[in-house]
Amino acid sequence: MRVLLGIPTGGAPTQPFLASLAALELPASVERLDRYVVTGNYVPAQRELIAERALELNADVLVMCDDDIVLPPNALARLIAALDADASCALAGSLYYSRDGFRPMAVARWDDANTTTATIPAFAHEPVAVDGVGFGCVAIRTAALRALQPPFFPADVFVETQPPRVRVCNEDYRFCSRVRAAGYSVLLHAGVRCGHLDRASGVVHPERWEDPASTSHERIAVLRDGVAALIPYETLPPGAERHQAAQITYVRPGA
Repeated sequence: MRVLLGIPTGGAPTQPFLASLAALELPASVERLDRYVVTGNYVPAQRELIAERALELNADVLVMCDDDIVLPPNALARLIAALDADASCALAGSLYYSRDGFRPMAVARWDDANTTTATIPAFAHEPVAVDGVGFGCVAIRTAALRALQPPFFPADVFVETQPPRVRVCNEDYRFCSRVRAAGYSVLLHAGVRCGHLDRASGVVHPERWEDPASTSHERIAVLRDGVAALIPYETLPPGAERHQAAQITYVRPGA
């Protein structure tokens, strides 16, 4: 098996990430492991270059890791094993939380046209089918890439006015939506547990893993007296969200 390890970075990988990368165990089935680092400030395009490189190398599996993730040594082996166990699975993602430790980075009930419908899926330790996973640490079957037309990673730009803030996001969830539409499944492997470093505070989240009594239920995020909380899912009308198409062009030097 040939594997490409792709790393999108802003140019300053964190030390906890580098230390965990050095400690990664290589599965016996992997005959060759290549690494490809793409520096920049637009992650969807960085992921695009990584995916293109995986196809150029004729890799069997693309493993993508963000440079602020702290990987367990067996992450590679367990994610690849999850792909090997299910030929219909396009990708398997690890369990990690948002930088503030608030929410698991996985979704159920995902709708590209209205992201307010998304919930947090129920999970335990074994791989479970979900609508999408965050790409902090993910193994992708390159056959699933070949089933799609590039560009592979459409993204959302989330525009807020209170407070004024703009974020590029959802290229991972939108990719998952595309491979599911092509007939593949997406797995969250909650047994592969990664830390997520908050660069501002230096804290690796979550500081404490949630107990199964909480994660075994589908949940939603709500505000209670101004404080964010995760509660069991209830059927609620979707929130208001306005989508406005904006053109973005990838400009490549050369002919």
